[in-house]
Amino acid sequence: MQVSSKGKYAVRAVFDIALNSKDGEPVPLAAISQRQGISVLFLEQLFQKLRKGGIVRSVRGSHGGYVLARDPEHITVGEVVRLIERPLYTNSCFSKNESVDDCRIADTCLGYVLWKQLADHINNFLDSITLGDLCKRSRAEVAQDLRAKSHQILIERIAINRAAPKEERKEEMVGVI
Repeated sequence: MQVSSKGKYAVRAVFDIALNSKDGEPVPLAAISQRQGISVLFLEQLFQKLRKGGIVRSVRGSHGGYVLARDPEHITVGEVVRLIERPLYTNSCFSKNESVDDCRIADTCLGYVLWKQLADHINNFLDSITLGDLCKRSRAEVAQDLRAKSHQILIERIAINRAAPKEERKEEMVGVI
């Protein structure tokens, strides 16, 4: 499981807009390209998806470019990544509509629960970070905050699993498989 260059570039590009769009002024792709070291042609491909997904809006004209479609506080890194990437799932059992209907070992597979929980953890983590969060902090502060959020999500998940009686957890696993 890995976020590709496309996903990373998309996050960098929308973050660039969040940082550099003063008073809602559009940011030209050429400026993003120069600052981020990403080709304009590649950015055009990414921004087509980002526009269709409601993350950015295009502004035409000599002073045109792109603006965020919503406040940076309401755009998560997870949204951006999911628009560009395939699902971040690690198991083919639920790569299509989270269905296990076509799996020949669904009744006995315990791996599904593990990989599904991992994918959920990653998506929850990415959804907990907004462009606004990133804009407000220095690089060191962002890194420290991301570590803290990841740790908190993990602790919450462990607490939920420990709180459930063992039989209930086993039934939960069987129900998911």
